[in-house]
Amino acid sequence: MKNIDDLQEQMEIAERLQLLRNAKGFIQKDMAELLEMSYHTYVKLENASHGITTKNLIKVCKILNVSADMILFGVTGNDNINFAEYIRCARLLSDDGIGEIEDSVALIKKLRGSGQEEQSADAEEKEAALDV
Repeated sequence: MKNIDDLQEQMEIAERLQLLRNAKGFIQKDMAELLEMSYHTYVKLENASHGITTKNLIKVCKILNVSADMILFGVTGNDNINFAEYIRCARLLSDDGIGEIEDSVALIKKLRGSGQEEQSADAEEKEAALDV
């Protein structure tokens, strides 16, 4: 019999599996086919009725293009971003909020681009001054 900690971990893995699958646009049937298992077996993974095997964990990582750390612990290996929390927050954004973020990113890219152009112009001016 599994202890409570094991069951909690299994439930968290199942939740992350579902979140990541949804984020990549797959339905459960797609994942079952890609993992070469029955639909019902896959559903049991996402319902935490069955734990994920190492073999299937590796397959899921390849299919979803994520690390095992992301599925098992909810973090990337590089920067400890909690992906499940990120997805939950992203779902709370309205379309207007997303538009504002997109506008901000566009402005940042524009400012970075103009900053690079200014640095280029400064470098050209310095080269021209040296040539004189």
